[in-house]
Formats: sequence, structure tokens, C-alpha cells
Amino acid sequence: MKKRINVDGDISRWGRFWNKWKDHGLVRTVIYASLGLILYLLMIGNIAPDFVDVQVGSRAEQDIISPVTVVDEEATERARERAAREVAPVYIMDPSITENQVANLERAFDVIKETLTNDNLSREEKRQQLKERIPYELSDEAYDIFLNHSLEEIETLKQFTRSIVYEIMYAGVKTDTLEAALQEVNNSLILSTLDSDLRKVSQEMAKASIVPNYVLDPEETERLRQEAREQVRPIEIREGEIIVAEGDIVTQEIYRKLGKVGLLSESANLYPYLGLALFIGLILAFIACYIHYSDLPIKKDNTQFLMYIVIFILNVVFLKVVSIGQVLDYHGIGFMAPVAFATMSMTMLLHQRIALFSSFLFGLIAAIILNGETTRYMDFTYGLVAMFSGAAGAFFLGNATRKTRILQAGFVVSVVTVCAVVTMIMLTQSPFGWLDLAQYVAYGLMSGILASVLTIGIMPFFEAAFGILSPMKLIELSNPNQPLLRKILLEAPGTYHHSVMVANLAEAAAEAVGANGLLARVGAYYHDVGKTKRPHFFIENQFNMDNPHDKIAPQLSATIITAHTRDGAQMLREHKFPKAICDIAEQHHGTTLLKYFYHKAKEGSDCQVNESDFRYDGPKAQFKESAIVGIADSVEAAVRSLSKPTPERIENIVRQIIKDRLEDGQFNECDLTLKELDTIAKVICETLKGIFHSRIEYPDETLRKAHPKGREDKQAPKLPKVENQS
Repeated sequence: MKKRINVDGDISRWGRFWNKWKDHGLVRTVIYASLGLILYLLMIGNIAPDFVDVQVGSRAEQDIISPVTVVDEEATERARERAAREVAPVYIMDPSITENQVANLERAFDVIKETLTNDNLSREEKRQQLKERIPYELSDEAYDIFLNHSLEEIETLKQFTRSIVYEIMYAGVKTDTLEAALQEVNNSLILSTLDSDLRKVSQEMAKASIVPNYVLDPEETERLRQEAREQVRPIEIREGEIIVAEGDIVTQEIYRKLGKVGLLSESANLYPYLGLALFIGLILAFIACYIHYSDLPIKKDNTQFLMYIVIFILNVVFLKVVSIGQVLDYHGIGFMAPVAFATMSMTMLLHQRIALFSSFLFGLIAAIILNGETTRYMDFTYGLVAMFSGAAGAFFLGNATRKTRILQAGFVVSVVTVCAVVTMIMLTQSPFGWLDLAQYVAYGLMSGILASVLTIGIMPFFEAAFGILSPMKLIELSNPNQPLLRKILLEAPGTYHHSVMVANLAEAAAEAVGANGLLARVGAYYHDVGKTKRPHFFIENQFNMDNPHDKIAPQLSATIITAHTRDGAQMLREHKFPKAICDIAEQHHGTTLLKYFYHKAKEGSDCQVNESDFRYDGPKAQFKESAIVGIADSVEAAVRSLSKPTPERIENIVRQIIKDRLEDGQFNECDLTLKELDTIAKVICETLKGIFHSRIEYPDETLRKAHPKGREDKQAPKLPKVENQS
């Protein structure tokens, strides 16, 4: 890709303002801020929720669908608490309870034995003491049974009852199994050898002793309940979920959900708006970083940067216009977005690399702006299709120089867009009919066509407003039927053919060092147009006539020769030529010295001769193409003058001319490097083989620089005749 050169025609009010402020340090900051603000205003409508006007108890006039996926914290918490409640409490057996109950039982029998062996008490007193001291509520009959049996029988009763209590409680007794445990006492007594009275007492004491020995484990219970809570997945209100169907009553719960998803005005939050601001901030950061680390002219050229931003904004505006069709229910119209317009324009006016980079950003932006057919904030189906479409435009346009190439690129964009559309439909498994598919394909085809038409239509406005010289414009200016080219051909035919040779040399050299070869060629065509004012004062136009410089003073000759750069630039401006072409005509000689006339003046005058009177007015070359045309101009004239142009002599002349210009400071104001100058010399030497024809050789040419415009400056002071001051 070739870099673009800024141009202007007549300077408008806008042009004067921009030229005054374009190099100010804050210009890019202001442009970035403006881009961010405009993008935010264009995109904010695509992230703002559509509020619904409903009240609790009213009927929904239509299906109300959730625009986002959110976690319903309240419903989730209710479900978790419900799961926790369903977890049964955890109980563990407490052995100490069993031991306590057995110990109490043994103490009761100790009381019985103590009472029975106390001879100081009457039967009635013993009965009363047993009733008071035994910790169980026994029947009155039980106390009499104690008094009626011997100590040995009481000991047997103790052991039997103790074993029953221990065995049953050791197995574990829960509150809900207590009745079963007491029934087990009855079962154990069936096989007992005790008499009926003792079995009855044993039954009463055992049942009184057996209590639940399982207690609640609060920590384990809480742990299990917490696990139950955690196993409940968050309850979501899903994007696309129908919160309330048409005709249904809006309940308090439904109303709460509507607020949760942001469909009620009082429930709106700032997150989407903050998110959009951050999104745009990232877009600006990506642009700034890409430009900063690139080696493209846009890195330093604020005019190109402003044009890039304008194209960027225009493309977003077109996306916004297409999104209106989505609002009007034209399903799939987003595929028609002419994203490739921007990338093709950037490729034509700036560079293919920045166009490809921008296609990625356009895809992200399209995903937001073209979200009208989904409840999501971003629809990546449209975003990815837009990205492929934009990239295709940049890839296949390349170095387009004709409008037909743009139309061809538009066709390729259409094909790529259709393929991307079909691919995304298949990947997303979207339901569609053949009629829908045909509609999507039609939209995709229209995308490329619309992009190419917009690119062709808007290109002249960009060239005029931003002074950008496109390849198509250069091709147009190279047409031999251009009035000024015909003027050169008819009025200065020698100059015309010289310019064609210079154009061949300049284009090859420019392309070799990464400059704009087409600009160098077209600039070379017009670089000597000023000679048409006085064509016969230049040697290439002197056919069968005397050299008029032989009859006038050297100072006047120098004035006439140097005037052709000013005259040429003025003629080009009058014909509204791009600034770059005018600059080449004005700068290709820089401030070089007309050596022949300078030395002639010194030899023919006793007065001091001012060297500046014999130098071109300049300015020096400001860009590579201008410097290259100047080198090619001098080289072509010098080599043509050789009677025996051998490769060695050609190379000596080429390198000497470049060396002289370098030492004279003619390249100080352009960005040509020594390595590039060496490359230029090699390419020009190679190109000259076979394309030059004989000219009168200038003696000692390798020591004196042939002047590019007037061949006079290519003649040494003692030359007998001036062939030309081209």
C-alpha cells in the first residue's frame, strides 16, 4: 500500500481554520472526545431499556419479555430456605443419659434395700419412706410388693430391671421411638422368671427409667441445611423469558420481576449506561494505541486522522439508519449494513491496515446498534457478519485505481456477507424458512452493492474537504486528454517526452522506497508545465533554432529558467490541481544552483555576482515523491546528453547528482534516508537501461550537477553551447 499525500484546491474558510489549528497539541484530544461523545449519543438508544406501564392488578396488553438475564435473589433465597427446612434435624445418642438413668435406678434399689433392713421402722413407715425416696411414680401396690419380698428377691429384681433398661437405652431411644422402646420392656418381661408381682414392679420401674437418649446436634443440622441451601442453584429470570403473557393479571410477584429486569421506570439502573461509556472508552483506547504504534502517516498527520474519524462516524450513522428498519420489523435488515463502505474508503484514502483493524471495531459496534431483534444488549450475529463484510472490503479492494475495481470489491463483499449470514444462521441454529433465507441473502447482496456505491459517491467529497489525493484521482489526472497535458504536448513537445521519461524513473524509484509511485508518476507528468510559458528557452524544445540564451545576460537567463517552477505551480493551482501535484512542480528543483549561468556571469562580469540570484526560489522538497521527481528530472537530462551512455557512466552520473543534492542540503526537509537514496540510485540506473536515447554529452558531467528543470544548470561554465535548461 502507498501512503497518501495531503492536497487542497482553493483554501476555504474551513481550510484556513484547519490549517491554523491542525498542528495544535490539543487537536487530537478534542477529536477523540468528540468521537466518544458522538458514539455515545448514537448508541445510547440501543442500550436504554423499554419501560412498561403496568400496575398491580392490571392486565398485560402484550407479552412482556425479559430483556436481560438476571438472578432473582428473593426467589432464590426463598427456595434455599425451603430446602433448608426440608432437612431433618440431626440427633446423636448421648451415653451419659443412659448412665444417669441406670444410676438412678440403682439408687432407687439402694433406697429399697436400706428401708427394708431398717428394723426401727414400722411397715407403714417403711411404705411411706419408699414412696417419698424412690424417684419414680409407682403404683401403691408396688410399695407393698417391695415390703412383701426378701432382699434376695429384690436384688434379682434389680439386676433384671437394670439389664432391661441398659439394653434398651444402649440401642438408642429417640423421641419418636419411645413408645416402641417401652413396648420392648413388655416383651422382655414375658420371658422373665420373676413372679407376677415382681414383673409388674420391674415393668413400672423400667418404663419410668427409659427416656430418649438422642439429642439434637445443632452444628451438624446447620451444616446439612447449609449444604441444602448451597445446592439450590440461583433462580434466574432468563433473557427472552415471558414474565407475563398478554391478558394475564399483573400480580405483586410479577410486578417485582418487572422491576428486577429493569422494565419499570423506577427500577432503572445506571449500569448499562456506564457499561456503554466503558465500551466506547475501550474503542477509543484501541484506536489510539493502534495509531500510536503504527508507522502510518496518520500517526502524525492530523488531517488524515480527522478524515479517519469522520469516516468512522459516518459508518456508525449508516448502522444507526439500518437499525431503524429493525424497529419497523424488517427482520434481517441488519445484514444490509454497508460496513464495507468505511473499510473501502479507508483503504482508498488512508491504508489497508487501518481499514482491517477498523473492521474489528465496526463488528463490535454493529453488535450493539443492530440489537433490535434480540432482547440482549449485543447481537453478535450481526456483529460478526459486519466484521467479515468490512474485512472483505479492505482485503479485496487493495490498490484500486479505477471505479470498476470498487464495484468488483463490492461484489466480493456481497458474496462474503451472504456466506457469513448463512454461516451464522447455521451456527446459532436459528429457525428460518426458505423465504426468510432468501430475504437474508438479498440483504447481504445489497450490503456490498450499497457499500461500493457509497464509496464511489462520497470519495470526491473526502478528496475536496480533506485534501486527500486518491489513486482514482491520480489516474484521472494521468489521462493524456487532460488539458494541461495536451498543452505541454502541443506547445512543448520536447518537455512532454522528457516528462514521460522522468515519470517512468520516478515511479520505479518511489515504489522501491515505499513512497507513492503513482503520485510520483503523475507529478512528473506536470512538473515542467511552467515551461509552456516560454518553451523555446529550454533546450528540449529547441528544434532547428538558435539558443536564445546566447543573446541575453546570464542573470536574465537565470530568471527565465527559475521562473518555470513558480509558473508551473501557479498554472496548476489555477486549474485546481491537488496540492501535492502543485508542490512537486514547485519543489522538485528545491533551491539548487544554476551552475552554468552562475559561472558564466562570474566570468563575464568584474562585479561581484550574488549566488542566490542564480538559485531556484524553492522551497526544498517537503516529501519523498517531490525529491524523487527532482532526482529523476536531473538524471534523465544528464544521461540523455551522453554520447556513449555505458552502465558505468550512467551510474557515476546518477550517484553524483544525488551526492551533489545531498551536500547542497536539498533533502534536509523531507524524510529520505541515506539507505533510501542508495536504493533510488540503484533503481534509476536499472530503469535507464534501454529507455534513454542520445543527447549531447556535458563534459565533466560527473563533477557538475545537471539541473532538473533548466538544462542550462547542467552545463559547465566553459561549455560552448547551452543545450537546454530543462
